[in-house]
This record gives sequence, structure tokens and C-alpha cells, in this order.
Amino acid sequence: MTAVQTTQAETAEAQWREALHSLGIEEDAEPLLDPAAETLLMQVLQAAIAAEDYSAALEPAWLLAYADPWNRDHALALALCLQHRGDWASACRFYGIALMLDATDAYCAFRIGECLGELGEVDDAMDAFRSAIELSWADPAFAEVRAQAQLRLDEVLHEESQR
Repeated sequence: MTAVQTTQAETAEAQWREALHSLGIEEDAEPLLDPAAETLLMQVLQAAIAAEDYSAALEPAWLLAYADPWNRDHALALALCLQHRGDWASACRFYGIALMLDATDAYCAFRIGECLGELGEVDDAMDAFRSAIELSWADPAFAEVRAQAQLRLDEVLHEESQR
């Protein structure tokens, strides 16, 4: 990660912490769910996502994200459910939260691009795809995300050139 990316990540994290603090959520607050309830909700969520039943996954994802707003995985799961249900704006927000918690995640940037594209925000979608491509170079695990982001960016650029 470059110094600029580190500074951006730190700034995003500080903004996220400030936003949570303004809502009265403290980092060291007691969890809303006991560990057994969280484990059960995670099992229900994972089973529903594995079955691609995003409607069934939505409630446990929301409960988990609400109960622990610092948990990036919960925000991602909720965003994925919202995206698959066509709630693009809400999905984009939760992908944004997950990206603020890890500003190096090319997957989140890619998914934000998809949601913005569905919302008709073409320029912002292209920026998100470009960000996903740039972020993907930092981690070889994101090679597939890079390929998909480049494909989507090329598609959007082609569509724009036809207008």
C-alpha cells in the first residue's frame, strides 16, 4: 500500500469512527448479541447465501450488521443481500461502509460500481471500476475482481461511445 493509500485508509477509518460515535456507538460497547445468538444467525445467513436465497439471508444479515457495526463481514453480507434484491442504493451504502473499514478491498469498489451503474450513475460507476482495478494490483487474490472490473468498465465505455 502506498503512503497516499494509507493516508486515505486512515482518513476513511477516522470518518467512519466519527460517524459511529455521532450515533452513540462506541468501539468498546457491549455487543447486542451474545456469542451463541451471533453464531446461530451466522449459520442461518451462510446457509441462505449458499442457497442463493437472499430474501431469507436479509434479516440475519441486517441483525448482524446492526448488532456489530464494526464487523466488516456483516456489512458485506448485508450489502450482498440488498444488491441481489435490487436495493442498489442501500447496497452501495453498506459496500461503502465495508470499504471504509478496509480501504484496500477491490471487491467492495467493484460492487459499488455495479450498484452505481444500476442507479444510472455512469461516471461514478466508471470511477468505482477504475478504483477496483487499481486496488486489485495490491493483492493477487483480487486478480478475478480486476478482470471483472475491467470487463465492466469496457462495457460501460462502449455503451457510452454508442450514445
